[in-house]
Amino acid sequence: MVRVLMVSFVMLILASCSDSGNAVEEITVSPGFEMTTVKQGSGVDAKPGNIVSVHYTGTLTDGTKFDSSRDRGEPFSFTLGGGEVIKGWDHGVKGMKRGEQRKLVIPPEMGYGDRKVSVIPANSTLLFDVELIDILSYTDINNEELQALLKEEGVTLVDIRRPEEWKQTGIVEGSEMITAFTKRGVPHPDFSEKFLKRFTTDDRVIIICRTGNRTGRLAQALVRKLEWKGVYNVTKGITDWIKQGYPVIKSQG
Repeated sequence: MVRVLMVSFVMLILASCSDSGNAVEEITVSPGFEMTTVKQGSGVDAKPGNIVSVHYTGTLTDGTKFDSSRDRGEPFSFTLGGGEVIKGWDHGVKGMKRGEQRKLVIPPEMGYGDRKVSVIPANSTLLFDVELIDILSYTDINNEELQALLKEEGVTLVDIRRPEEWKQTGIVEGSEMITAFTKRGVPHPDFSEKFLKRFTTDDRVIIICRTGNRTGRLAQALVRKLEWKGVYNVTKGITDWIKQGYPVIKSQG
């Protein structure tokens, strides 16, 4: 089981290396789109860029059920507004709170258009019952916030760069060094084992790289696939940390 988890973790990092889903797409609402709240939720609104976890049931207008996460017993997660799902979902889930349930009527223009998808005919209007289970999010932090977090108990800074990068710039004092990606940009074969052996999903972990690009994708993977609760991403990486005059120490890695 542990070995399966390790392999799965590597695969999700591979998937997260794509830039798709990072940009928030502007959506034009087509005639016929309807959104009705049938149960109020609580807490903060789901915003574009958040990773959301939902349960849903999808049917055609004739009552044919074509998909249901409830039947599978596993919520579905996606980056809201990132173009990972049909436009009707990106628009219809926006603003939902935890526990909220909505009914969505999605015209073809905001669904699959003139494409036939599985049992869904071309030009179909889709009906969805959607429940927002959770908003899964990591926290982007700047240098000042990083400095403050490093003073707290139970927070670990992990530098995911390569050894030659650590030696070139130095590291932030107190960093643990676990290389996440090879020079070719693919997941390092030892990362999953080292990272998952060292941390659990309940740990508070700050991740830092050179410019924040790699850690942004890794943070999304940790939250989206493993539902990590306490992940912090240093948005501009160690390059900006050094540029702003914050100290580093020589790497022994």
